[in-house]
Amino acid sequence: MRFYGIPSEERVLEVIQNIKDGEWFFEDTNAKLKEKLSAKEVKERLENILSQIKNWKLQMRSIPNNTVFVFVHEPSNPKVFKIYDTSSLGCSSSLSPPRWKIYLKEYEDQVK
Repeated sequence: MRFYGIPSEERVLEVIQNIKDGEWFFEDTNAKLKEKLSAKEVKERLENILSQIKNWKLQMRSIPNNTVFVFVHEPSNPKVFKIYDTSSLGCSSSLSPPRWKIYLKEYEDQVK
């Protein structure tokens, strides 16, 4: 499954508008939380996370504005999102697991 990084918060908002109805899941990998959400709830959750990302960029001046935290499979028809937090930043040779995963039920086995 190929993911595309979304370089700006404005573009993330555009992608969020393309979310279709269906049975969605939200996972917080730090809290080990998994919830079933409606498409409307997914949009709200993504907007809340987006606000958090904007705050990180304002508060941590060392984070460039074009730092990518949100990745999506098929931006024009989003079905899976992987969202990283500031712990993913640094000089590692591999990306740490995403902080949040949001996906349609039929992609559950592919998101692990």
